[in-house]
Amino acid sequence: MASNNPPSSDSSDSDSLGSTTRSILSLVLFIYLFVMWVVVSSSLGGNHASLAQDKLLPLFQPLTETLNLDVRASPYNLYSGNPEDYEHFFRIELTNPAGQVQTYQVPGPMLGSGLKDPYRYERLAKIVAMQAEISEDRIPAEICMGIGEYFLRQAGGGKVSLQCIRRRPQPMQLDIDGQQYSPDPRDASYEDIKYRATVLVDSEGAFQLIKQMADEHVAPVE
Repeated sequence: MASNNPPSSDSSDSDSLGSTTRSILSLVLFIYLFVMWVVVSSSLGGNHASLAQDKLLPLFQPLTETLNLDVRASPYNLYSGNPEDYEHFFRIELTNPAGQVQTYQVPGPMLGSGLKDPYRYERLAKIVAMQAEISEDRIPAEICMGIGEYFLRQAGGGKVSLQCIRRRPQPMQLDIDGQQYSPDPRDASYEDIKYRATVLVDSEGAFQLIKQMADEHVAPVE
């Protein structure tokens, strides 16, 4: 004989708990995937990242860096095969008033180590490199002058030799048609110097940038 007893409250509570759990897990999964999409897509560089992504990224980076999921903190880079997607940076050789020489990289601990700074300065390096390739001097000079001034003010004077460098990716095979490539992906053989200049303080106390056209040619840039 069939039982007409209503379902127990324990079964109802179990179904309700299961539904709530699934809803919470779905929400957590959605948030996780959304955060990862923002972090990864905004790390592509170029025109891939929107202004909204740039604003959201500082909110998510503390979480993704803690979980070691931050693409921008990775030593590896995402490429689409274009030279502008290669790693770009500034190499600074600072000679202080005492004649001591120190070498820095920007972005790096001395400049460009803030939350958003590393990729800001890498984008500036890309701008300098691309503008230099089309023989446009004004924008590279302004950017390099600002970086040089920063180091000179920190040192209290002296001279800054600045290079904008594009680092080509290491090929998958290190021996191609008899040509040997370095096993170190950061070896100097992968570097192309796209812009070179010196920033110094003249006799009147004004900062001056001198673009080095070649080893034997220099030209001041106003």
